[in-house]
Amino acid sequence: MPALLLYLLQVNVGLALFYATYRLVLRQTTFHQWNRLFLLAGLVLPALLPLFDLSRFFKEKQQLYQTLQSFSTSWQVPQTQATETPAFDFWLIPVLLFWLGVGLMTVRLVVQIASLYHIHRKSGHASYQGIPYRQIEAELAPFSFGKAIYFNPGQHPPKDWRPILEHEHTHVRQWHTLDILLMEITTLFNWFNPVVWLLRKALKQNLEFLTDQQTLQAGIDRKQYQFSLLQTTGAAPLSFTSSFSYPSLKHRIMMMNKTPSGKAQKIRFVAVVPLLLSGLLACHGIAGSSEELGEMQPQEISISTLPFQNQYDAFLERNPSVRRITWSNQAIQVHLKSGTKEQYASTPEGIAQAEKKYGTLPVPPPPPPVPAVPVDVAAPPLAPDAALAPPPPPPPFNVDITRDFKQRNPKVQGLSISEESIYVVSKSGEVESFDNTPSGRAAFEKKFGKLPPPPPPVPAKNDE
Repeated sequence: MPALLLYLLQVNVGLALFYATYRLVLRQTTFHQWNRLFLLAGLVLPALLPLFDLSRFFKEKQQLYQTLQSFSTSWQVPQTQATETPAFDFWLIPVLLFWLGVGLMTVRLVVQIASLYHIHRKSGHASYQGIPYRQIEAELAPFSFGKAIYFNPGQHPPKDWRPILEHEHTHVRQWHTLDILLMEITTLFNWFNPVVWLLRKALKQNLEFLTDQQTLQAGIDRKQYQFSLLQTTGAAPLSFTSSFSYPSLKHRIMMMNKTPSGKAQKIRFVAVVPLLLSGLLACHGIAGSSEELGEMQPQEISISTLPFQNQYDAFLERNPSVRRITWSNQAIQVHLKSGTKEQYASTPEGIAQAEKKYGTLPVPPPPPPVPAVPVDVAAPPLAPDAALAPPPPPPPFNVDITRDFKQRNPKVQGLSISEESIYVVSKSGEVESFDNTPSGRAAFEKKFGKLPPPPPPVPAKNDE
């Protein structure tokens, strides 16, 4: 899975946890200021936590790796395989859809900003009972953005002016525009998640609950204020503004008439916040371990589980961009947190190149133990000749690079072929391998040209 989609998955799980907690536990309380802080944390923390490496706080994750590796029977010294580009990467489809949605949401936001600028240019300065506002001629519901209040006095009776302006002035004094803009940015990048739109509605509704509460505390008559709400119709012309006639008037009036929550109800926050943070950290840890386990090939040996932990931890501390290192007979692979993988040859030149960039490398891990082969007592005895001279497996041989091949590939230093793989060693120390199969040889010849012929076999000596 691409790093972008994994990040979005972590963020949206966190947003869903915050919304569910607010909806089920906190929404019915009258601690609107606390709820505001809670919802703001619900926008910021899920987006920031995946950007930090918290793996060292999850000691059980290392135990999980050890358990998985101890029960696996397929851990072998790797033969580095060629990374052939597939015909089509299907992960590109959700990534392209994501950026298409972000583009459309951005266009929508830009159009609304242009509309606000048009309204602002046609408005003029005015004031009523010490509250400044921008007088507009368009038939729009009263709303505010930043430090400006936009109000058309001709649409409302004079008795409603004070409640309306006091309400919008509370939005201005409390800087509610920042909350809404942060929510709009969150919606822009997480437009595909229905929970985000519900969270957006909940945040705006809580701001109205808070504003109604503080407006009444400023001395506005409760009945006159509620009557003004009922008489003022029409939603805000722009999604990132605060409107006096925000929808859900029924809930707003019910909340205004509700008995204030007792101080004992604040225990909800004390109980909910630690549990919620634990859930976020658990999701982050599970996603991180899933990503790393998904990257592991069954032939790799990760030195994070070997007895060189102190040296390995010191290396990771010096190189915060590195996630882990794997070793093979032919190459050293450095796995970065960005999702990329760097490969260096297991030669003095390759190791020097890696240490030039990352400093001293950890000690290479020892190869896995070879299981003992039980002796079959019932097996027939070997023939005398076979017992004296058992045929060894054919070793890999080096291929002489022809002049024509060297001219086509000046960066290649050497070739080596075994029964299973074809290795290409470049002058920079990097090693690339291809399967020694028809498809692997075709991939090799597509990149490097025709494979040079192998050296002639050494004739066997006939002892008479």
